[in-house]
Amino acid sequence: MLDLEFAVSWHFNCTAADTPWNWLTRKFAEMMKQIERITLIYNPTAGALRRNPTIINRLVAALEARHLAVTLSPTKRAYHATELAREAVRAQADCVLVCGGDGTINEAVQALVGTDTALAIWPGGTANVLAKELRLPNDPDATAALITQQHVRAISVGKAVKPAGDQTPDWERYFLVMAGIGLDATIVQNVDLKLKKRLGTGAYLAAGLGFLARLPLTPFSITFNGQRHASTFAVISNAANYASMFSLTPDARLTDDRFKVCLFNSQSRLAYLGYALLSTAGRHIHTSGVTYEAAQYISANSNNAALVQLDGEVAGHLPMRFENLPQALRVVAPPQQ
Repeated sequence: MLDLEFAVSWHFNCTAADTPWNWLTRKFAEMMKQIERITLIYNPTAGALRRNPTIINRLVAALEARHLAVTLSPTKRAYHATELAREAVRAQADCVLVCGGDGTINEAVQALVGTDTALAIWPGGTANVLAKELRLPNDPDATAALITQQHVRAISVGKAVKPAGDQTPDWERYFLVMAGIGLDATIVQNVDLKLKKRLGTGAYLAAGLGFLARLPLTPFSITFNGQRHASTFAVISNAANYASMFSLTPDARLTDDRFKVCLFNSQSRLAYLGYALLSTAGRHIHTSGVTYEAAQYISANSNNAALVQLDGEVAGHLPMRFENLPQALRVVAPPQQ
């Protein structure tokens, strides 16, 4: 009998003519597909690349030394990585290698979900939460070796949907690591970009402390597993890591077919400072005022239009729906332990 993860993934990926056996055969062939042609998308303004632009040359040399064909595609504007990744899929690239932070990776993923083109990552941004979650190397030679070893596996992807308005159609966007509603999205919106270039993730901590000093938080409602909850901050996550030192969803996994959802419902500065300290070890989930559950489908609304961030980039305001898409993206990563 098919297990639940297989059945959900088959339902999401198969065509009407597929049998489970045909689908499994096709997925096995996809996973065994050799990586030979790579499109290298990189953000020249990302933290590590800005400090040391020669890294790209080292990475290209390491890839070509392993007889891989590389096409260079630097980003030049916001959302350019999506266009470049879409061009790579049309050109039947075996792999899109993204050099940059979580924001650049998120842009590229918009064109890769549900395709045969694999995603590889060289972490070159500020936070690189996804790279930490996948245990990816940050050395160009090690990255090239990992791609050559053909370690490809499937991970789940989140989808955020903004319902249609009177004059606008439905809007949707994929995310890999997390969606944040309320507190953290407001912090992301207000972070000082000059300070971010100097301090990296420290700029987010400074923005967070500044925001907590001002308060109040924007309340919203969030519904999953048949229950409606009040909240001032929610994280909907595929990953255990959050920013540089926190673990808001400590048992979340990129291969799970459900998100881990962590809700906070407090208006207290002291309570949030306590949550922050406890979350460095994932212990906040056992405290009062915190709800922690697994869910595949989530909806959220707010009378005051609470902000939403996806993979560290502000994506808009509530209302919004969220769905976990099992095994929707092929990634180059070390085998799971």
